[in-house]
Amino acid sequence: MRWAVVAVVAGVAVVAAIATMSAPAVRREVVAIKKLSVEQATELVKENPTTLDFFSLNTLSPDAAKALANYKGRLYLDRLTTISIEAIEAFSNCKADLSLCGLTKLSDQQAEALADHKGFLYLGNLETLSDQQAEALSRHEGGLLLNSLTTISDEAAEALSYSRGDLVLGGLTTLTDQQAEELAKHKGLLSLRGLTTLSVRQAEAFANHLDKLYLYGLTTLSTEAARALAQRDEWLQLDGLTTLSQEAVEELRVNRKIRLPDKFR
Repeated sequence: MRWAVVAVVAGVAVVAAIATMSAPAVRREVVAIKKLSVEQATELVKENPTTLDFFSLNTLSPDAAKALANYKGRLYLDRLTTISIEAIEAFSNCKADLSLCGLTKLSDQQAEALADHKGFLYLGNLETLSDQQAEALSRHEGGLLLNSLTTISDEAAEALSYSRGDLVLGGLTTLTDQQAEELAKHKGLLSLRGLTTLSVRQAEAFANHLDKLYLYGLTTLSTEAARALAQRDEWLQLDGLTTLSQEAVEELRVNRKIRLPDKFR
């Protein structure tokens, strides 16, 4: 794959990833600009229906945000390390997937405003999340990615379980049993790829989760935990397992919706 300038829209160079094989010719438009006018935003939204990556944009006015909020594809605004409440509020009811991975922290007011966004929300570098912020994001619809959170409270786990859409918490390396029980109530895909161990009680909780579950960070499971997970009715990915007893393997093999490493199939 190579990069090339494919257009100049409203005075902005639009760079695209050009596939060298037989994939679609333009995969992702990357916009080389540090400050965006309303006119530029309006034109870019019209010209690029799938993905806009503002890889150099380090400030966003509320008016430009309002223009971008009409977009229906994916918006990458990952160079923004701060964003005003007014700009966030402009994305209220916006259905575009929105990536704000430059943010490492949120105010409670920002979390409240982001909750009204309607697409998938990427907050991949957010390092902390208060209970109040989790409560606000529990109203979000469209999916949440919070991969840099390494710990959350029981109350935050409960709140996040009410969010609608995929819930990706890849940075969590441990959970309390209470947190597992709360997250298992989430009505959507759940990804906890950072977990390396799972208690029997946690396995019993996740057995009742009613959507796809990704636990491919687990390297081993007890026979009792395997027996509990084998009761699941939905997809479960466990292809990070390296060590299992023969009894655990036999328990898991029975369920065709469980993805195991090749050596355990």
